[in-house]
Amino acid sequence: MSLSTSTLNALQKVGAAAFTAEERLKKDVKEYAERVHAAIAKNPYSLGNDTLIENWKVAARLSHTLMGIEKELNEVYQVASQLIDDDQPTLSDVPALATPTRSVVKEVAHKAASVKVKMKKKSVKLANKIGVVQTDLTATDVLAKPRKTAATKKTKSVGTSGKTAARGSNPAKLFSYFEHTLSPSEFSAVSQTAVAKETGIPLGSMTAAIKKLIESGRVTAAPNGSLKLVPSESPVHA
Repeated sequence: MSLSTSTLNALQKVGAAAFTAEERLKKDVKEYAERVHAAIAKNPYSLGNDTLIENWKVAARLSHTLMGIEKELNEVYQVASQLIDDDQPTLSDVPALATPTRSVVKEVAHKAASVKVKMKKKSVKLANKIGVVQTDLTATDVLAKPRKTAATKKTKSVGTSGKTAARGSNPAKLFSYFEHTLSPSEFSAVSQTAVAKETGIPLGSMTAAIKKLIESGRVTAAPNGSLKLVPSESPVHA
C-alpha cells in the first residue's frame, strides 16, 4: 500500500510545528539563563536565586525533550515520504485468461516473488537512510536530439545561453511560486506533489529544483524538510 498525500502533508505540518516550537523554547531557555546570571551577579545571596535556577533547569529539560520529539518526527516523515506514490503491481492487475496454462501460472508466481524481493531490498535501503533530510532519487529531464535541418543550423548561433535558460526554467518557475506561498519569517510545510501540479514542473524534477534554490540562497530548509524564503534582491541563477 502507499500513503495518501494528505497523510504526508499532515506529518510534515506536525514536524514543522515541532521544529518551530523547539527553536522558540531553545531561545527562551537561553534568555532565562541570562536572567539567572544577572540575578546572581546582582545579589548572589538572594533566596529567590534558587527558584530561578530550578525553573531554568525545568525549561532546559523541556527543550531537550522536545528536541528528541522533533528528531523522531523527522524520521517518521522520511520513512512515510518513501511510501508515497509507491504503488506496486499486484496479481489482480494481471488480466485473467480463459484457459491459463502451467507456464503462465509459473511466470506470474515468479514475477510476484521478484516484486517481494525488490520491496525487501528497498526497505533495507530505506532503513539505512533514516535521518537524511532529503534524498535525490529523481530522474533528470531528457531533451530529444533535434534532426540536422536548416532550421537547426540557424539555432546553433544562439550558443549555450539558450540551453542554460532551458535548464533554469524549473528553479525560476518554482521560486516564482514560492514568492507567493512561502514566508521569510517562518518555515512552512511543502508538498512536492501539490507544487508540481500548481507549477507544471515534473514531479521527478522537483527535488533538483528545490536543491538549486537552496544552493543559490533563495530559500532555506529546516531539518524536517519545511522551507522558507531568504530575503534577497538578487535574481535566481540557474
